[in-house]
Amino acid sequence: MRFAKVAAASTALLLAAACGGGGDEGSGSAGGADPASAPEELTVWVMGTSQDALVSYFDEVEAKYQETYPDTAVNVEFIPWPDAQESINNAMAGGDAPDVLEVGNDQVSNWAAQGALADIGSYVESWDEAADLDQGALEYGRYDGVQYGVPWFSGVRTLYYRADWLREIGMEPPTTWDEVVEVAEAIEKEKDVPGFAAPTDFTNGIASFIWSNGGEIAVQEGDSWQGRLTSPETKEAIEFYAGLSGDDGVSPKAYVGENELVPLADMANSKLGMYIDGGWALGSMEEQAEDKSVLENIASAPLPGAEGNAPAFAGGSALSVFALSENPDHAAELLKLMGGKEFGKKYADAGGFFPAYPELLDDPAYTDDPARAAAAEQMKNTKFFPATPKWNDADLNQKILPAAVLEIVQGEDPDKVLEEANEALTNTLNEPVD
Repeated sequence: MRFAKVAAASTALLLAAACGGGGDEGSGSAGGADPASAPEELTVWVMGTSQDALVSYFDEVEAKYQETYPDTAVNVEFIPWPDAQESINNAMAGGDAPDVLEVGNDQVSNWAAQGALADIGSYVESWDEAADLDQGALEYGRYDGVQYGVPWFSGVRTLYYRADWLREIGMEPPTTWDEVVEVAEAIEKEKDVPGFAAPTDFTNGIASFIWSNGGEIAVQEGDSWQGRLTSPETKEAIEFYAGLSGDDGVSPKAYVGENELVPLADMANSKLGMYIDGGWALGSMEEQAEDKSVLENIASAPLPGAEGNAPAFAGGSALSVFALSENPDHAAELLKLMGGKEFGKKYADAGGFFPAYPELLDDPAYTDDPARAAAAEQMKNTKFFPATPKWNDADLNQKILPAAVLEIVQGEDPDKVLEEANEALTNTLNEPVD
């Protein structure tokens, strides 16, 4: 197998989610396209950087695929996430292109609207394992009624906390907003460090507070989208989150205007008691921790909500067939192999994520692993952002929700801020697709 890396310059950051697969007949096995017409090579674009575990994974994928298509090599190219947008744009313009590609699950509608992804509906309909996928994640791979992506793996954010500190002060991880404040205040009193971090440039975290209070960011009404930032439930959640950084809040001003990377560093160095992040953050904590033994005391729990555990955004990646692939049938077979239960789980495990099949989340490898049990539980309580091509413009480019929270923290009138933000969100989500 040949591995390569495509580099390009881009300012867009993409996020990931999900996956797919079939029954015993598929079990990751290929076979729906004619072996006699199989190409000499299929190219897969994987977002991120090459790692030994991923190289081994694709060696297995190629070997399995060649049981049916012995003359087809699988060429894997790793695309750094910040380079993804420019790389895909260049491919659409006639440059080097993949047959199968990974895209962030919240990017499927964006790339589908731009014509970068092929309609894979017929392949998915004939794929037995697709019925066992997380159906919400599968639906998230549709745009304008057409299936363009299938979930490959999923990941969620959880609450990280210092387990040793909570034991010392006789408290449990918080499960409600009130308990977040109570535990955070106790940590600060006993350990003289902030008890909780509420960064304002953190849509994923803010969304969980909104959803847990029965609110929504936006909802689809017919063919249009309507912002819900001014609803009583959403407004209450946003004001509570912003209040955590207020003059009497438990989150320090140092996190205002920042994303989760700042509290991550503090958590790794015993300067913070609790914050929200994904399982992928543990590797970064290990790199940044001056005292590596601290990591033994960092544990995680499901996200606290208004009155109980909160939903989390089901991040992850989708697998798609590139619209300009000259071998869509064989590419679809490779997609189903990579996204099936067998190889979908293997890839999720190699990357530290979770498979997109709910039945697999009860695997003791997840439920009995202290480092993954909370995330496995959180995976059962997830939601998605608006499935529209304009969501990323509203969030990544304009930062409508984080900007509103920031303004409220800075003392602006919440009613005025959220009314203006809601108008901007509604207008953006309904803009015509270029």
